[in-house]
Amino acid sequence: MFKKWVVILALLTSLPSLAFKEGDTLTDAASAGLSLDPNKLTIVDFFAEWCVSCRHELPEVNSLYQTLDGTGVTVVGVDEEVEVGLAFQKELGLEFPVVNDPQQSLVNEFKPVGMPALYYIYQGQILKVRFGAINNISQVITEDLAEMGVEL
Repeated sequence: MFKKWVVILALLTSLPSLAFKEGDTLTDAASAGLSLDPNKLTIVDFFAEWCVSCRHELPEVNSLYQTLDGTGVTVVGVDEEVEVGLAFQKELGLEFPVVNDPQQSLVNEFKPVGMPALYYIYQGQILKVRFGAINNISQVITEDLAEMGVEL
């Protein structure tokens, strides 16, 4: 019986390690699902309509997206719903491209630990990952980009 619990505990504690993390290379399925431009640093933002933090952060991310035009950096959102998601995206006036993922194929590839989740990706490599609510997200993203050598 003890051995059974040890195995279950080991499996449960290893689940977060299955998620993409800094330094990982994207799978072909993840890259294709996002239609990434390998010559652009892409901030992939996983969000959902039910996520209160997402509702607060997305307008800031949208404003930042507008200032990123021509910088070699872009934003792509991933939402897990279609009908509800499209209404949510419209309500917030999102202008950045969003991949609607009703089968959760991208969610299953990335396995974000929570929402919202940000992945900074360049040439198929994950440079940085952030999970959960972030105050002043546009400032945090700008600082993250500066650490990566991108000045806005």
